[in-house]
Amino acid sequence: MNNPPSSARLLEHFRAPKHRLPLHPLERAVLAAVAIHLCFLPWALGTMHVWSQVTSLVLSALGLGIALLPRHYTGDQSGGPAFRLYPWARLVRFPLFWIGLALLAYIAVQGFNPSWVWERNAAQWWLRRVNDIPWLPTSIDTPWERFNLWRQFIIYASAWLTVCTVWIGFTRRRSLQLLLTMLLGNAVLLAVLGFAQRFVASSKFLFFMEWPIGHTAFASFIYRNHAGAYFALMTFIAVSLAIWTFTQGERGGRKSTPAGLLFFCAVFLTTAVFFSLSRGASLTLMIAWLAVAIWFWLSQRRSPASGGTHRGVYAAVVLLFLGVIGFTMREVDFSSVQSRFDSLAKNYENVHVESVQARLQAYAAASIMLGDSWQRGVGSGGFRYLFPEYIKKHPDVYAGGRMFWEHAHNDWLQVPIELGAGGTVLVLLGAGWWLLVFYRNRVVWHSLAVPGLIGCAQTLAHAWFDFPFQNPAILCTWLALIAISARWIELDVS
Repeated sequence: MNNPPSSARLLEHFRAPKHRLPLHPLERAVLAAVAIHLCFLPWALGTMHVWSQVTSLVLSALGLGIALLPRHYTGDQSGGPAFRLYPWARLVRFPLFWIGLALLAYIAVQGFNPSWVWERNAAQWWLRRVNDIPWLPTSIDTPWERFNLWRQFIIYASAWLTVCTVWIGFTRRRSLQLLLTMLLGNAVLLAVLGFAQRFVASSKFLFFMEWPIGHTAFASFIYRNHAGAYFALMTFIAVSLAIWTFTQGERGGRKSTPAGLLFFCAVFLTTAVFFSLSRGASLTLMIAWLAVAIWFWLSQRRSPASGGTHRGVYAAVVLLFLGVIGFTMREVDFSSVQSRFDSLAKNYENVHVESVQARLQAYAAASIMLGDSWQRGVGSGGFRYLFPEYIKKHPDVYAGGRMFWEHAHNDWLQVPIELGAGGTVLVLLGAGWWLLVFYRNRVVWHSLAVPGLIGCAQTLAHAWFDFPFQNPAILCTWLALIAISARWIELDVS
């Protein structure tokens, strides 16, 4: 058959066959490309440097290039008649492809229409006002090596290409399961590295590369709050896979599943979040755990277990959880963690209030900045260069220019400040389309998607008082997990 089958017929080919079909060689290649890319991001110091961001762009482009190659499915590979698949047809029908392309074009217009130019001498730097086209979005012309609009363009492009690859490149639920499993294994390995560094008090990444002065690193992340946000997100990959394998085992009447091991990974990654010393990530993670527990309890009441091991599995999970927590509390030195969280209570008037007051003043300055720039934006990546003009009105946190605020510590403020009205509308359109997809597919009781989406929601909550989405590893992985959840639902029979 030379004509590409319709979307409905494709789903009939690939969703939940009675026997496991082999993956197409090109789908295996896409799986390898996406897995290597997403596993690379956190190891490359969170992809915060030029070399890693360019590498990320190359890997994401490679993945989409492989995904776009036409595929010939034999009868053994399709479980039915042979046919030829043209992924580009699915890509051009993908709204996020066009929305993302429009956003990148918008950012490029910003880049070619600067309102300010960065200049410096031996002692200081400043911005010089230049003429621009007043009805177009604008930006700040800054050096590539210090971070500028084109570096942010690369980060957004890499995330966009990855989402498109996931959407068109995977035709089997098994591929998505393998991808999530590899991401989980990579996260556990990273967490092991983080614990090793904590226990030996190492100040070096992989024990041979010195961290920058004043770092708050954990595992491969320079900034502890980024480490906490990443491991919190990875925790819910483990939770999603654990709940999904548990429910699949119940439906199939299987007496044992990997759910217990996956739940152990979730507990292990939760502990890693606490050891990252990120208070914000720890708080949102605990709230997300509670949300998943309530949802799971309601879902079980709605669909009573059919297997005979239901009560035994529940008891095993509870005992495992209590055992891990008990062993961890007994054997591990929690002094650094405890001292970090004791500051919330014992040293509230000194440490915590000072930090909170600084951020509140920064939010106030950023809100004024948003009011001035919401129409055209200041350009992607430009916040850090124009913000000193606003934060210097708060001398307590500006410190005469010695304290440089690269971010607003609130992504919900910083993104519209940089993108302006046009770019923000495009971001909201993309978010709205995802919400529509999940609503139409009645996702509310899906055993894999809902825990994963709760994990993504806790990152959104964290972004209200920090900047996790300014880390490329978190941004790209977060968007990929949204796409994986949506694609899984599309391929699932339930």
